[in-house]
Amino acid sequence: MSRSLVFITGATGFIGGHVVAQTLEAGYRVRLSVRKESQINSLKELFAGHEAELDFAVIPDFAKPGAFGQALQGAEHVFHLASPLPWKGSDFKTDYLGPAVEGTIALLDAAKATPTIKRVVVMSSVLSLIPLKAPESGQFTAKGKKKDSLSPCYSLPLSLSLSEGANPSIPVDPDMEFPSDPFANGGLKYHASKILAHRAVLEWVPENRPDFHVVTLNPAFVFGRNLHQKSHDQIDGTNAVLWQSLFSETPVVPMAPVDVRDVALAHLKALGLEIDEEHSVQEFLLSASKAAGWDWERVVSFARAKYPSLDIKLKGPYDEPPTVETKRAAELLGMQWRSMEDTMSSFLDQQVALRSQL
Repeated sequence: MSRSLVFITGATGFIGGHVVAQTLEAGYRVRLSVRKESQINSLKELFAGHEAELDFAVIPDFAKPGAFGQALQGAEHVFHLASPLPWKGSDFKTDYLGPAVEGTIALLDAAKATPTIKRVVVMSSVLSLIPLKAPESGQFTAKGKKKDSLSPCYSLPLSLSLSEGANPSIPVDPDMEFPSDPFANGGLKYHASKILAHRAVLEWVPENRPDFHVVTLNPAFVFGRNLHQKSHDQIDGTNAVLWQSLFSETPVVPMAPVDVRDVALAHLKALGLEIDEEHSVQEFLLSASKAAGWDWERVVSFARAKYPSLDIKLKGPYDEPPTVETKRAAELLGMQWRSMEDTMSSFLDQQVALRSQL
């Protein structure tokens, strides 16, 4: 059992909660960064039984000079998940770009100044590999041609070549004008911040030549039980979009899913990844597939059969699920994706139970 120390940001988030839980279960010690002292007690309650393995660092603003101080001291690994959320801010540069890019670079700089660090895993997104506007169907791949979209908000043709361990230069103007529609506005700002933050990582590594390796994880739409959610109205993010889709006549999200537990596991798998290349970023797309049961017709049939009390309104015909090439994640990380039934059960069991309390 490993007793190495892992420094983790974003522990209060949907994915972060599962990352912390699995890291503790794997036998690591963890130091969690929080923005406010008041967040510590709830995290201690969530991870009760692991008090001896838990440590905290209060860092209100990652981008502030010297923000990390001695927070990384003694750590061997870093999991960086803290990032702005869509629709949680209005000013692109202040609410999205600054925290996403400057915060990530500040953490990498702090890691470089910490000689014990061996590996940094950065949570990115499939959006960081996709131009800001794209059509509604096609293919996502970490190697080869890409012809597709992730959101009805984006609507320009796309032809993108991606290579393993690298990300193309996608045009993003920080001074661009954003649409007035609230959904498109927040989604586009989030998307742009993901592209620029990922690019910043890719540029930082060869420029700074750290003694540690950097891995980025690029999950598609992440679904599952939220360890932090305590009431039905706290549903948010991708889970909220999935829930909304079930009660709409047409889906509001493409069927490109991945279980939150698989995303968390990928962080731990990344620590054991053998990396021969120095000063390059290893990136991995994370997504289940139609073979795991993921298409809207099967999702709806399963949900209606298991939860007949839910008034599911979604009906076909449905678009074919986009193809996300995850060969590298399977071969190098050893990832095996959870089934649709497993993920949907964990998600819907929680939401139904919370609504039964009303």
